[in-house]
Amino acid sequence: MRNILVLMLLISFGSIGAVFFTPGLPEIAQYFAISNATAGMTVTWYLIGYTFAQLLYGPMVHTLGSRNTIIICGVLALLGSLLSIFAGIHHSFALLLLARAVMALGAGGGLKMAFTLTSHLYSKNESARIISLLTMAFAIMPGLGVFIGGLLVHNFGWISTFYLMVVYSLVIILVNFLLPEMYLKSERHQFHFREMLTNYARMFGSRAVISGGLLLGTCSGLIYAFAALAPFIAIEMMGITPSAYGSYNLIPVIGVISGALSSNYVGKFWQPHRSLKFGLMVITAGIAFLLLGLILWNKAPLALFVPMVIIYLGSGFVYGNTTALALHSTEDKSNASAVVSFLNMASSCLLVLVLGTLQIQSALILPVVYIVLVFLGLLWSRFLISAT
Repeated sequence: MRNILVLMLLISFGSIGAVFFTPGLPEIAQYFAISNATAGMTVTWYLIGYTFAQLLYGPMVHTLGSRNTIIICGVLALLGSLLSIFAGIHHSFALLLLARAVMALGAGGGLKMAFTLTSHLYSKNESARIISLLTMAFAIMPGLGVFIGGLLVHNFGWISTFYLMVVYSLVIILVNFLLPEMYLKSERHQFHFREMLTNYARMFGSRAVISGGLLLGTCSGLIYAFAALAPFIAIEMMGITPSAYGSYNLIPVIGVISGALSSNYVGKFWQPHRSLKFGLMVITAGIAFLLLGLILWNKAPLALFVPMVIIYLGSGFVYGNTTALALHSTEDKSNASAVVSFLNMASSCLLVLVLGTLQIQSALILPVVYIVLVFLGLLWSRFLISAT
């Protein structure tokens, strides 16, 4: 149980770093006298760093061990958090973007390390169930972070939100020592660039790894699209305050908890393939409710947040089962998890980049984006199932 709790903190490290400050996005746009789309680049730059962090930690864990690798994650995230505070104090938006990328290089390693540790500590079916529980934290912690961030923005301004990430980084460094070391000194080897390229080339040639990573990317896209678009829809179009936005953001957590617990339970007698298909069906139903709600009640915040309960419930089934199927298709779980995580975040990064070019003039942009994502998810799931 202790391992699971620490893994929950670890897998949430990157996702909470992406969204904890989002209630302050409209305030950031005003503070630096920039457009909303430009302010959204703080999410984009983070996702760019987050994406490449996944490949960074694959070979690192083989050379330094899991504990030392996680310490590096925490230190980089701490440095990025402190630089973000410094950038705000000195009115430098360029430095803020750089600081967000540095923060992501550190915090982004949490996702890869959580996947790798889980696949080493548990069997295939157990991994699917455990990752379902980890998925609960993956979305609950960001929701809680956004709630706290909304309160901080309302009472102390947007800069104060980055102190939250300072604390989280220090916690990750400390709780890391509660996890077992995955690679003993006798099992480690020196870093060889050519070997790294060979290992990654092999993983990029795996149909299960590629389709699994892209499927996770479409599912993560649901979260990051909401993080990028919902603050402007809720605060500017629906007229709620940043603190109210943080409170409303706790509603989808119900779906996360329900999805994680349900997926964990049915995993005792359902095969991962069946759970995966069920999760995609639930996500599709949630998107239909979101579209209908925003058409009928486009000024009601509940029309935005309540359907997310259904969408996140379905996501709980997709995350754990997709990861288990992809990683247990190969013996090289460390490099496989790095590539899966890379494709996951690269997809999300590309999505946020595209969203940054759009003018947010209607709340319906969110369900339209979701329809595209679920179509891609259904496509990648067919490839994954056929490969495993």
